[in-house]
Formats: sequence, C-alpha cells, structure tokens
Amino acid sequence: MLRAVATRALVSVSFPARPAARGSRGQRVASLGAPRALAPRLVGGARRFAPGPSPQPPAVGAPRRGAFAATPSSSRASATDARDADAFEYSGRSSVYGDPALYELAFGFRDFDAEAAFLAWLCRAHGSGAMRSVLELGAGPAWHSVSCVTTQGPCVAVALDNAPAMLERASRRARDAGCEGSVAVVRGDMTAFDADAMKAAARALVPLASNRADAGDSSNASTEKHENDASSFPGFDAVTVLLGTAAHLTTLEEAEACLRAAAAAAAPRGLVVLELEHPFDLFDGQLMHAHGDAWDREIEGGNGAKVLVEWGREGDAFDVETQIVERTVGINVVDETGRPPRDATSAFAPVEETVRCRVFTAPEIALLGKLAGLEVVATFGDMDETVPLTHEDANNMVIALRRTRTNAD
Repeated sequence: MLRAVATRALVSVSFPARPAARGSRGQRVASLGAPRALAPRLVGGARRFAPGPSPQPPAVGAPRRGAFAATPSSSRASATDARDADAFEYSGRSSVYGDPALYELAFGFRDFDAEAAFLAWLCRAHGSGAMRSVLELGAGPAWHSVSCVTTQGPCVAVALDNAPAMLERASRRARDAGCEGSVAVVRGDMTAFDADAMKAAARALVPLASNRADAGDSSNASTEKHENDASSFPGFDAVTVLLGTAAHLTTLEEAEACLRAAAAAAAPRGLVVLELEHPFDLFDGQLMHAHGDAWDREIEGGNGAKVLVEWGREGDAFDVETQIVERTVGINVVDETGRPPRDATSAFAPVEETVRCRVFTAPEIALLGKLAGLEVVATFGDMDETVPLTHEDANNMVIALRRTRTNAD
C-alpha cells in the first residue's frame, strides 16, 4: 500500500564530484542518505505525537526522512512547517528536513523492506531471537519502522524523531500502510529520551498480523497486545540509529548518552544497530581534501524532472581533532531542460546549507558501547549480511551491539 501511494524515484548516480577512491564507495552517500540532528532536551523525556489532518502530497515527489543541524543558505517555508510551528520548537532547523517531500525525493530510494529483513536476521543471529519490537531513533518518516511491521511481523515499532514535519509524515506513512495500530510515532531527543516511556508506547501497540480479520485462531493471542505490566515487555529486540543519524552526535558525551539510552530501552540480549559513514574516508585523505559526492534521481512520472543532490563540496572544512566535517548540502529539482519545473505543484525552492557530521571509527563505537553496557557482536559494510566492512564495495559501516548487563548505568 505504501509504495502505491508514494511516487517512486529511479536512482542514477550520474555526476560524482570526485571519482571513487576504492570500489564503488563513491556512491556511499547516495546509499547512506542524509542524517538527522539532535533536538533540545525534552522535559519528561518524550511524548506521543498526535498528528493533525493528513497533508496532501505534491503531484511530483516522494515523501521524506532525516534531519541535520544546519546553517541554511536558502530556505523554503512549507505548509507543514507553518501548521506545526508552535507544536515543537528546536534549534538549527534544516529547510531540507522541514520538507519531507523534498527529502524523500533525494534520499528515499533504498530498499527498506530488504533492510528490515536484515535487521530481523541480525536479531536471530546475534540478538534475543525473533524481532518482535523495534525502536527507531531519529526515524524521520519511519521508513524502517513501517517496513519492519509490515514485512517482518508479528512486530511493533516505536519511531522517535524531533521534527514536526517528519512526525507528521511518519504518522501518515503508517496510516497509508495500514499499520497505525502497530507503529507509535513519538517526539523526542535520541540522547535524552525516557526508555520506560518508549516501552510503555510499545506495550500499547498491536502487531499487524493480529489486527487483521484473517489473523486466525487463538494461537496469536499472546502477540495481540502487550500486557500493561513491565515484565511482559522487558525491552526492544532492536534499537536502531540508521541512515547516518549518529553522525550528528558530534561530541563523545552526546554519543555516550545516546548509547546509554538505547541500552536502557533494549531487551536483555537486545541489539543496538548503528549505520555510520564508512571510516575509510578518514584514512585515505578524502575528508582532508574535502572531496564531495553528487548524484541525480529521475522522478518517475515527473515528465523528465529530476532531483539533483550535492553532498559535500571541495573546500568544506574538516577538523582532524574532532573528526567533524562541515559539509555543504545542496538539493534542487529541475525539469528536462535543467530549469525549475513550470508546474508549481512540482517546484521546490533550491536548498543549500552546511551540515556538521562526525565520522566515527569502529574502536570508538566499541569503547562508547562498553561504557553504555553494550558489546560489539557484528560489523558490516552495508545493511547486508553478505558485505563485510573490509569489502571493496562496502558503502557504510553497520555495527551491531548487544546489551551486556541488566541496567546500563
């Protein structure tokens, strides 16, 4: 149902700013997508997001995911931003992240159902067993939450994010997919959320399979709804920070806080799964020389229109001490002539802004995880169990950590 609603886009990596240094890693950013930023701390941890009426999607465009801490060079005021302006204020609002349709045009091309299957495999191979519950931190439009619930059930998911437009889109995505009773959309900060509140949100959900008329017999009764006592829901089988979201944990204190909160929300032997930028760029000099990536995506049904994405630019600053790069991000939608589309419903104002991203190494994540009560159990070069981190075609760094103690304190 979801893919029938959203406009599909076809990937075409056609104009890299620099050639790939090794294998196909020049396409890594197109695979990773743009990460999401931190929000100010919430009093009381987090609370369930109550969406307003579903906004009408643009005629050309797919819906969106992710946020940045950004300094906008140009901005676009959206109807969703205006409607939610007083709902939740946070610093460093990105015009990209404030417009779900534009973001999904640029970054929504991944196979999220396949990635949900990978997460389920991780739980079976390295975690607590079957993946029955997922907490997606920095969820954006809840791509992974919805895919886990609709393809890997019986499963419930809690999607946490800090941006009003993304929360609205995540709620609408769950409704469009017919799984709103299995996905809770929650507003909060991935470094300061209340783990017990996330568990309570999960306990109130019903797995999709048991919510259908043809779900069958009483054998499903145990999965129809979590009981209200805490012992019936010890924690999440998988807590995820995907699509490069962790890159916006720009200090070690923020990274440790995020992992501690994730560990507190995880079930015994539950997994915390991070998808990060591949650290190869730290060591081969690409970051020091500020190499960028660029790609375009043809919009299916867009009469030749395409979205042009620039992720990094020559001259972007990189701090060798903090491992933080100040990336220039540009997104533009053009018609077949390279000009803005004439159709106002298909037009998006160009966006250019600076995004602060930290590049982590595997040993750093291992040490931070140890401080949070987690141990590294597996590392991959993509959201695919067949791609090791050392493979020449490894796009990202995916690290699975398992909870090692009852209370990560």
